[in-house]
Amino acid sequence: MIRKGVLAAVAAVWVMSATAGVAVAASEPKELVTALYAEPSVTLAAGRAGGYFARDLDSALRAGSSSPSQVGAVDFDYRYGAQDLQVRGLQLIQEVDNDQARVVAVFKNFGRANSVDWTLCRRANGEWRIADVSSNTGPQDWDLRQLLNLPADRIRC
Repeated sequence: MIRKGVLAAVAAVWVMSATAGVAVAASEPKELVTALYAEPSVTLAAGRAGGYFARDLDSALRAGSSSPSQVGAVDFDYRYGAQDLQVRGLQLIQEVDNDQARVVAVFKNFGRANSVDWTLCRRANGEWRIADVSSNTGPQDWDLRQLLNLPADRIRC
């Protein structure tokens, strides 16, 4: 007889192996950002991260991590612009202009209103990728590309 704990562990390993490296299917920018918010952590496997981010941002996020909870040189959850989270009322607003898009995430963290701006680019094959993430509503302004020393004007989608 198989114990419930062993069965649960086997199921968890199967789910992780079945989803590792799978590209995120999103026909709209808002769907891609929604999928990233649904991830349990900002630390993603290399194959999985490439399904979300522009090529240069993906490479920069994977480089320079000094701990398992850190992504690149970023030591906070850039989805919310904070290290400590008590998020309520997440809403996403989308604007699309040809091959560029912006998704604004609006929410409260510890009761304080915040927003995070997501800039997306569309690849030649029609897939959307996150090119930048920024905020000017939290305790301090930040821009992910700037934190990772990436040029704002040379995005490799």
